[in-house]
Amino acid sequence: MHRIYFDTNEGPVGNDRYGLWLDASLKDMEPIADQLHDGLRVVIYMTGELEMQATLEFDKALNAWTARPIAGTIVIYAETHSRGEKADDDAPA
Repeated sequence: MHRIYFDTNEGPVGNDRYGLWLDASLKDMEPIADQLHDGLRVVIYMTGELEMQATLEFDKALNAWTARPIAGTIVIYAETHSRGEKADDDAPA
């Protein structure tokens, strides 16, 4: 499954999606640009913090790709938990 960087500070867009317009996101999408389509299942990740599966959606108003998280797929990296941080169980699903 393709992996695309995201940042929780770039969303939620429309209350349930994250924006994929950061340079790191665009870099991850560049090699698969010809495969991107609405509904494509990917893994979105924040380096050293978390990852989750999501489906892509192109937002015409923003002229950008967004990712809609899939409920129940979030993985919090161990080093995040070791710092005493908690998972956001209320993350958009």
